[in-house]
Parts: sequence; C-alpha cells; structure tokens
Amino acid sequence: MQGYNAYRRTQGAVATQNGRDLEYRLLAQVTGALIKARDGASTLPERLNAVLRNEKVWGVFLADLNHPDNGLPKELKGGIASLALFVMKETQLIMDTNAPLDDLILINRQIMAGLKPEPQSLAG
Repeated sequence: MQGYNAYRRTQGAVATQNGRDLEYRLLAQVTGALIKARDGASTLPERLNAVLRNEKVWGVFLADLNHPDNGLPKELKGGIASLALFVMKETQLIMDTNAPLDDLILINRQIMAGLKPEPQSLAG
C-alpha cells in the first residue's frame, strides 16, 4: 500500500490535474523510458529501472481498483486488473530472459489512448 499512498499524495499535490491526467502522465513517463530502453539508448541498469518503474505504476493501478472510492464499473476493473497481472508476469519474463519490451509499450500506449486528456476549450 506504500506505492498507493505515494500515488494519492502525488494526486493531492497536483491540484489542477484530475486522476486521468495524472495516470496519463505517469504512463507517458514510464513508456518513454521503456522506448528508450527498447531502442538501445539506455544502460542495462536504466533498462531494468524502466521495467521495474512500469511494474510499480501498474501495481498502483491494481491497488487503486480495490479502493472504496474507485467508481469504475466492475467489468472495467476486471479488465484493468487482468492487464496489471499480465504486466507483472511480463516484467518477470523480461527480468529473467531479457525479453523484448514491445508488449509493455503497446499496453501502455493503448491505455494512454483511452486516458488522453481532452484539449481545454478557450471558449469556456
């Protein structure tokens, strides 16, 4: 729950961002690191850090699904939980065998597409 509490503190500290925006930004950061690692632009420790940071984000998502304030529909919660568990298994495979990062990147990009912040209207 420590990761979940850190996530909640970050949410509170960013008063102008809603949860979706924060989740999008977190995924964008870890996905960027995964892409850098995939493309060979990082050291082995940076690659491992990127993979583990991504897993931590997904672990927080999984913990958030069980929080009483989470209002997502049950079916959506189940789908996200399944993705989180897949990410954790894939992370272990990557750590054990140096497997490609493409599946993690693809999942993150797909979730980011669903979370993408809407442009603010200037018309108000």
